[in-house]
Amino acid sequence: MQRTCGAGARMLAGLVTLFASVGASPAVSTPTVKQIGESIRDRFVRAARDCGATLPFVPAVVVDPTKTIDVHYSYDDRTIHLTDWTNLDADSRAAITAWAAKGTLGLPPEGMYREMFDSFIAPHELGHYLQDVAKRWRGMSGWDAELEANRIGIAFWSLQPGPEGRVEARVENITRFLDDVPSPVPAGDTAEAFFNRNYAAFSRGEEGPLNAMNYSWFQALMFKTALRERGDHPFCKLVALNKAA
Repeated sequence: MQRTCGAGARMLAGLVTLFASVGASPAVSTPTVKQIGESIRDRFVRAARDCGATLPFVPAVVVDPTKTIDVHYSYDDRTIHLTDWTNLDADSRAAITAWAAKGTLGLPPEGMYREMFDSFIAPHELGHYLQDVAKRWRGMSGWDAELEANRIGIAFWSLQPGPEGRVEARVENITRFLDDVPSPVPAGDTAEAFFNRNYAAFSRGEEGPLNAMNYSWFQALMFKTALRERGDHPFCKLVALNKAA
C-alpha cells in the first residue's frame, strides 16, 4: 500500500464485531509505545548497517491517537505509525481480549496487544521501509511485498537474544486465534492469486472478497511461511536485496 503499508494496517479489525469482554488496565512500569518502537527501529537500523546497508534516511516513529487498530509504515511521511492500547475503543479492546484468551503465552489483553502491534509487527513495517529505500515496492505484487516484509521481520527477531528471539513461540501465540477461521481462498484458486487480485481494493479501504478478517488469515499464513523458510532468508540477504537505489 502506498500510504498505509503492512500487516498491521487494519489487521484484526474484523474481530471487533465478533467478541465482547473487558480489557486489562495499563501497566504502570512498562515502557511507552514510542519507546518500544524507537528501540526496535534503532536495533533494526543498526543490524541493517552491520550488514553493509547504506540507508539514506531513518524512519520516524509516531503513536497515533486513533481509537482503532492501525499500524503501518507510510511511504508518504517515511514514518512507522503505531497505536496505543490506552487509546483503543471498547470494540477493539474486546477483540484483543478474546484473541489473548486463545494465545499460548498467557498474556493479558494489553500484553497481547503490545506483543503483536507494538513489538512483533514493527520489523515487518521496517521491512516495508527497506523496500521504500530500494524503490522496489512499486514493482512488487501485494503478496511478494507482504511475504518479504514478514521474512524480514522473522529474520530480525531471530537475531535477538532472550524471549524476543524465540520466534517459534511468538508466531504460535499470535496465530493460534486463527486456527478455527476457514480458508478464504475459493476452490481451484491459490492463496497468492486471490490475495494479489484483491489486494489493491483492500488497500484503498473498499469492500470486497479480501476483508479485515481474511486479511489477518493471510498474514498468519505468511508468518508461518516466513518462519518455516527462515533458513533460506537470513537478515543480511534480505537487506542486500533491498539495497538503496
